[in-house]
Amino acid sequence: MGMYEDLLNNLTNSSYPLQDIFLKLKILAKRLNNVKLGNFVEAELNGYNNENELPSYRKFDGILIGVVENAVARRTNVNLPTIHLKDEGLENIQTCYFINKLSEIESYTENENLTKPIPPEFYDILSKPLGNGYTVTAAYIPISKAKIKGILTGIRSALLDLMLSIEDQFTKTEIDTLFQNPTKEQLDKANVVINQFFISSFDSSTQNTKIELENDK
Repeated sequence: MGMYEDLLNNLTNSSYPLQDIFLKLKILAKRLNNVKLGNFVEAELNGYNNENELPSYRKFDGILIGVVENAVARRTNVNLPTIHLKDEGLENIQTCYFINKLSEIESYTENENLTKPIPPEFYDILSKPLGNGYTVTAAYIPISKAKIKGILTGIRSALLDLMLSIEDQFTKTEIDTLFQNPTKEQLDKANVVINQFFISSFDSSTQNTKIELENDK
């Protein structure tokens, strides 16, 4: 089995480790001398530098949950109002960004209580719509296993789209050569396809301050 077929089969097998797939892609990026593919592989394996570099599958909007208290009562697991946050410049506070290395994200699937905590300096703003003297004393975004699995599925889907975009431009024989000992003509053609894929497929425009994940909820 050639390298291309091997990658394709592994991508469609959800139990096959993504880490191993990316190590094979690292070899491919080197053979093709493709900077965009190489940078993508390194970012997925070792983590992204910041939120502005993230592909869309590594971010999602969650539900803002909090603890609210007044002089006589304390309520937990409250869905906090968010409609006013845009006026405060905090419309992205519910967005969860995963800049972590791939191995860390895969480990999150074993955790039942992953959250994105909201720093205390935002509690006064979050408390503004509350009545009866309630104030927010804790706030976080719960992150389910399903969300983490969705990120991993997104990674597989992006790689599969990349592989199929290459397949569309080459015959099977050419692909076998491309993944083993490519000619200069094949390199030039493949690199155009790969570079265009990253330009058209990855939206990297985000705005937010990084908020670390916690496991204590």
